[in-house]
Amino acid sequence: MSDSDDVTGTADVDVQVDVNPLAHIIAPIVAIGATMLVRKWMNSGYKRVAKGPVPTAGDPRVSLGRALMWSAITAATAAVVEVAVFRVANHLGERKPSA
Repeated sequence: MSDSDDVTGTADVDVQVDVNPLAHIIAPIVAIGATMLVRKWMNSGYKRVAKGPVPTAGDPRVSLGRALMWSAITAATAAVVEVAVFRVANHLGERKPSA
């Protein structure tokens, strides 16, 4: 049974997961590639929907709000992609306990 901390909602769990070290080498590389691919899809989607160029932080013609919003959306999406890649890599790289 685990002890739950009512203040933070976290639990102390004594589960050991043995993950293949190769998963920790490959996952960051896959995460970088997946993030680049998703960002490329997002940029092309933005161009198609907004019928204009993607906002960049260095472009003085882009309003601060639009540049910040696009930056926040792309950063959040990149974080989600990274978490998903690492979770899949950990799941696929789990070593089965030997009996």
